[in-house]
Amino acid sequence: MKKTRVALWAASCLVLSAQTAQAQSSVTLYGIVDAGITFTNNSAGHSLWQAQSSIAQGSRWGLKGAEDLGGGTRAVFQVEDGFNVFTGKISQGGSEFGRQAYVGLSNFSFGTVTLGRQYDPLVDVIQPTAFNSFGALFSHPSDIDNTNNGFRVNNAAKYVSPAWHGLTLEAMYAFGGVAGSFGQNSTISGGLSYASDGLYLGAAYFFAKNPSSQFVDGNFQPNGKPGVSNGVGAFGYVGSPSNMQTFALGGTYVIGQGRIGADVTDVRFQNASGVRGNTVSFANYEVWGQYHLTEAFSVQGGYTFTMGKVDFNDARPKYNQLNLMVDYNLSKRTDVYAMSVFQRASGGAKADIYQGVAGQESSTHVQTLARVGLRHRF
Repeated sequence: MKKTRVALWAASCLVLSAQTAQAQSSVTLYGIVDAGITFTNNSAGHSLWQAQSSIAQGSRWGLKGAEDLGGGTRAVFQVEDGFNVFTGKISQGGSEFGRQAYVGLSNFSFGTVTLGRQYDPLVDVIQPTAFNSFGALFSHPSDIDNTNNGFRVNNAAKYVSPAWHGLTLEAMYAFGGVAGSFGQNSTISGGLSYASDGLYLGAAYFFAKNPSSQFVDGNFQPNGKPGVSNGVGAFGYVGSPSNMQTFALGGTYVIGQGRIGADVTDVRFQNASGVRGNTVSFANYEVWGQYHLTEAFSVQGGYTFTMGKVDFNDARPKYNQLNLMVDYNLSKRTDVYAMSVFQRASGGAKADIYQGVAGQESSTHVQTLARVGLRHRF
């Protein structure tokens, strides 16, 4: 009997210690697999069918975890790898954990500090207010303001505050790592958001030096002819600027089974195309709405107007874009969807729906796209 009691006591201790260890630390494996077929009516003058991955959301797998250090403080980490479903290739320029890779400390009272490759505060705060949160194809032309996180920030230290009566503050600095020049290739960004009773508001600022060399996974393209698109969409007017500066505002509001949103961004590139004093700016204005017809079926649509200005030759490219998506949840983790995008360009520009994703720039001022896809989350 005594041996039996000792054995039961030992087993109980093992169970309790396992439960304690589980409560103190956790690691989660997660991911998204997104695949579909995309049709573009005019890609360099020809229709184009593509098997494409990572449109509604980037296909990915990752690990994230936390360890309780006591006193309300935890150690946190996250590593995340993007990939192409159809080819198996690693995304984000071949970086193994190109989507995210960071470690940090989090405290319930003081906030969270993280170090590594991360999303900047403008992405964190403004993307929830932009229609491209439903898919990359809905991005502002060429994702010129990075609200669809076309690039991430390396060597970054970021702070996110706890929520104070609905208010959350974010700040980030990315070290350039250039000997003798502390600020070269550096990035600074900050954001403020407010959430309460179905209302969400966000404001953010972003400034990066030498963005085309900093963000090699972005949409930046060299340009030998200042102020000419050269078949690379909105970014074709930019070339290799000395810096990039973005201001952004946005908000959403839930009304019953629906949600409405709007956002405004202003992005400026200085010394664009290697021409000193040549500033290229783009302003994006967007409104959109979403409605759940049933718990499983939703429809969402939006409109974006983008207006550019090129100092070098006073070019004024403009883009009008209509976005539509229907989505049906087969389960809590699997859904099927259909997307459609129509873009009309003017002011000397040609239509180019999210540069590179829809194929090449249209041979005319109009481009239309349609896609059906399947997404699974785990």
